[in-house]
Amino acid sequence: TQRAQEMAAQYGGKVYESYFDLLNDPSIDAVSICVENRSHAEITTYALYAGKHVLCEKPMAVTLAECESMVAAAERNGKHLMIGHNMRFDPVHRKAKELLDGGSTWFFDKQKAAMGALSDLGIHKVDLLQYLTGQKVIETTAKVMTLNKHTATGAPITVDDNALCILRMSGGAVGTLAASWTVYGLSLIHISEPTRL
Repeated sequence: TQRAQEMAAQYGGKVYESYFDLLNDPSIDAVSICVENRSHAEITTYALYAGKHVLCEKPMAVTLAECESMVAAAERNGKHLMIGHNMRFDPVHRKAKELLDGGSTWFFDKQKAAMGALSDLGIHKVDLLQYLTGQKVIETTAKVMTLNKHTATGAPITVDDNALCILRMSGGAVGTLAASWTVYGLSLIHISEPTRL
């Protein structure tokens, strides 16, 4: 409680003895649940029955039954329940969703996009390599290919969905880069400085 009082004194706000006291305050319309995972369902459900809208951190809860009870509480009380899946609000992801919902395929069409994963993802990493090392790419060997992506008709897309590159930098460093629309993880970059004898 002392720490909460110090924070309230510094930034403003009101300190409650328990979450029950907070949720029973009629002046509060909505709450953000940021406690340990095992307490998400308990506090969220109480908040919804107390007439509050809820933003609950992920994971939603620790069992399916708890999740279902949270949804039922929101519906029963006519309140909004939102789980903090913030990736949905990233502008890049919103654009991707817009393209998928619209059935747009120009991104994968060689006549319209000209290039694929390497120019879409890889180009940012090439620029970053040059920025971080202070060197320019002076030579490259690359394998650019379409391995997995298909159009709605089942035909392979006409641009690359994967690229593997070896880059030689102006200062002697050698780097490898992988750009992929089908490996759903971190982009891969590796730089090795030349060995000094």
